[in-house]
Amino acid sequence: MAGAPGKTSARCDKDDVKPAKGAAITCTVTYEGIDVTWPVTFTGKPGFGGMGDGYGAQPSTGILTREGVTRYFWGNNHDAGKDLRCDTMPRVKKVLLDRKSGYRCTYFTPNASTDGRDMWITQDVYITTNGPRARV
Repeated sequence: MAGAPGKTSARCDKDDVKPAKGAAITCTVTYEGIDVTWPVTFTGKPGFGGMGDGYGAQPSTGILTREGVTRYFWGNNHDAGKDLRCDTMPRVKKVLLDRKSGYRCTYFTPNASTDGRDMWITQDVYITTNGPRARV
Protein backbone atom coordinates (compact mmCIF):
# COMPACT_ATOMS: atom_id res chain seq x y z
CA MET A 1 0.00 0.00 0.00
CA ALA A 2 2.76 2.48 0.87
CA GLY A 3 4.77 1.70 -2.24
CA ALA A 4 8.01 2.20 -0.34
CA PRO A 5 10.08 0.31 2.22
CA GLY A 6 9.70 1.40 5.81
CA LYS A 7 9.85 0.26 9.43
CA THR A 8 6.94 -2.10 10.09
CA SER A 9 5.55 -4.30 12.81
CA ALA A 10 2.33 -6.29 13.22
CA ARG A 11 0.17 -7.75 15.95
CA CYS A 12 -3.18 -9.56 16.02
CA ASP A 13 -5.95 -9.82 18.59
CA LYS A 14 -5.68 -13.64 18.65
CA ASP A 15 -2.75 -16.04 18.56
CA ASP A 16 -4.49 -18.25 16.01
CA VAL A 17 -7.78 -18.69 14.18
CA LYS A 18 -9.38 -21.66 12.43
CA PRO A 19 -10.04 -20.65 8.79
CA ALA A 20 -13.73 -21.65 8.83
CA LYS A 21 -16.45 -19.59 7.15
CA GLY A 22 -17.15 -16.47 9.24
CA ALA A 23 -14.09 -16.85 11.47
CA ALA A 24 -12.43 -13.50 12.08
CA ILE A 25 -9.24 -11.99 13.40
CA THR A 26 -8.12 -8.37 13.55
CA CYS A 27 -4.52 -7.47 12.93
CA THR A 28 -2.82 -4.09 13.19
CA VAL A 29 0.17 -3.26 11.04
CA THR A 30 2.32 -0.30 12.02
CA TYR A 31 4.20 1.41 9.19
CA GLU A 32 6.59 4.20 10.17
CA GLY A 33 4.49 4.89 13.30
CA ILE A 34 1.07 4.82 11.59
CA ASP A 35 -1.35 2.07 12.66
CA VAL A 36 -3.51 0.36 10.04
CA THR A 37 -6.14 -2.06 11.34
CA TRP A 38 -7.04 -5.01 9.11
CA PRO A 39 -10.20 -6.95 10.10
CA VAL A 40 -9.88 -10.34 8.38
CA THR A 41 -12.85 -12.68 7.82
CA PHE A 42 -12.52 -16.16 6.33
CA THR A 43 -14.89 -17.08 3.49
CA GLY A 44 -14.86 -20.85 3.85
CA LYS A 45 -13.86 -21.11 0.18
CA PRO A 46 -10.47 -21.94 -1.34
CA GLY A 47 -8.03 -19.08 -1.69
CA PHE A 48 -6.57 -17.63 -4.90
CA GLY A 49 -5.75 -20.37 -7.40
CA GLY A 50 -7.31 -22.98 -5.11
CA MET A 51 -4.45 -22.65 -2.67
CA GLY A 52 -4.91 -22.03 1.05
CA ASP A 53 -8.00 -20.50 2.59
CA GLY A 54 -10.06 -17.63 1.17
CA TYR A 55 -10.49 -14.48 3.19
CA GLY A 56 -11.55 -10.85 2.93
CA ALA A 57 -9.68 -7.94 4.50
CA GLN A 58 -10.15 -4.18 4.20
CA PRO A 59 -7.75 -1.80 5.98
CA SER A 60 -9.00 1.01 8.20
CA THR A 61 -6.95 3.70 6.46
CA GLY A 62 -4.47 4.33 3.68
CA ILE A 63 -0.81 5.32 3.88
CA LEU A 64 0.61 7.86 1.46
CA THR A 65 4.37 8.05 1.07
CA ARG A 66 6.25 10.59 -1.01
CA GLU A 67 8.56 7.82 -2.27
CA GLY A 68 5.67 5.51 -3.18
CA VAL A 69 3.82 8.21 -5.13
CA THR A 70 7.01 9.25 -6.92
CA ARG A 71 7.82 5.64 -7.90
CA TYR A 72 4.29 5.03 -9.17
CA PHE A 73 4.02 8.29 -11.11
CA TRP A 74 7.48 7.99 -12.67
CA GLY A 75 6.87 4.34 -13.55
CA ASN A 76 3.71 5.20 -15.45
CA ASN A 77 4.72 8.49 -17.06
CA HIS A 78 8.50 8.62 -17.64
CA ASP A 79 8.33 8.27 -21.43
CA ALA A 80 10.66 10.48 -23.43
CA GLY A 81 9.55 14.09 -23.69
CA LYS A 82 7.64 14.18 -20.41
CA ASP A 83 8.45 16.54 -17.53
CA LEU A 84 7.10 15.09 -14.26
CA ARG A 85 6.11 17.13 -11.20
CA CYS A 86 4.26 16.36 -7.98
CA ASP A 87 3.00 18.58 -5.18
CA THR A 88 5.23 18.80 -2.12
CA MET A 89 4.19 15.81 0.02
CA PRO A 90 5.05 14.63 3.50
CA ARG A 91 7.39 11.63 3.77
CA VAL A 92 4.50 9.56 5.17
CA LYS A 93 0.88 10.42 5.98
CA LYS A 94 -2.34 8.65 6.93
CA VAL A 95 -5.05 9.25 4.27
CA LEU A 96 -8.48 7.91 3.38
CA LEU A 97 -8.46 4.92 1.03
CA ASP A 98 -9.68 5.34 -2.56
CA ARG A 99 -10.31 9.08 -2.11
CA LYS A 100 -8.46 12.12 -3.38
CA SER A 101 -5.49 12.58 -1.07
CA GLY A 102 -5.29 16.34 -1.61
CA TYR A 103 -2.04 15.92 -3.58
CA ARG A 104 -1.57 15.98 -7.35
CA CYS A 105 1.06 15.09 -9.90
CA THR A 106 1.46 16.58 -13.37
CA TYR A 107 3.30 15.62 -16.52
CA PHE A 108 4.09 17.49 -19.71
CA THR A 109 3.56 15.81 -23.01
CA PRO A 110 4.28 17.43 -26.37
CA ASN A 111 1.78 17.33 -29.23
CA ALA A 112 -0.85 15.64 -27.07
CA SER A 113 -3.98 17.59 -27.96
CA THR A 114 -6.07 16.85 -31.03
CA ASP A 115 -4.71 20.00 -32.69
CA GLY A 116 -1.08 19.11 -31.93
CA ARG A 117 -0.55 21.50 -29.00
CA ASP A 118 1.56 20.57 -26.01
CA MET A 119 -0.33 19.72 -22.80
CA TRP A 120 0.19 19.52 -19.05
CA ILE A 121 -1.84 16.60 -17.65
CA THR A 122 -2.70 16.88 -13.94
CA GLN A 123 -3.82 13.84 -11.95
CA ASP A 124 -5.14 13.50 -8.41
CA VAL A 125 -3.26 11.07 -6.16
CA TYR A 126 -5.24 8.27 -4.49
CA ILE A 127 -4.07 5.51 -2.18
CA THR A 128 -5.52 2.02 -2.68
CA THR A 129 -4.85 -1.29 -0.93
CA ASN A 130 -2.53 -1.99 -3.89
CA GLY A 131 -0.56 1.24 -3.53
CA PRO A 132 -0.57 4.76 -4.93
CA ARG A 133 -2.59 5.59 -8.04
CA ALA A 134 -3.18 8.79 -10.00
CA ARG A 135 -6.12 9.69 -12.24
CA VAL A 136 -7.57 12.68 -14.00
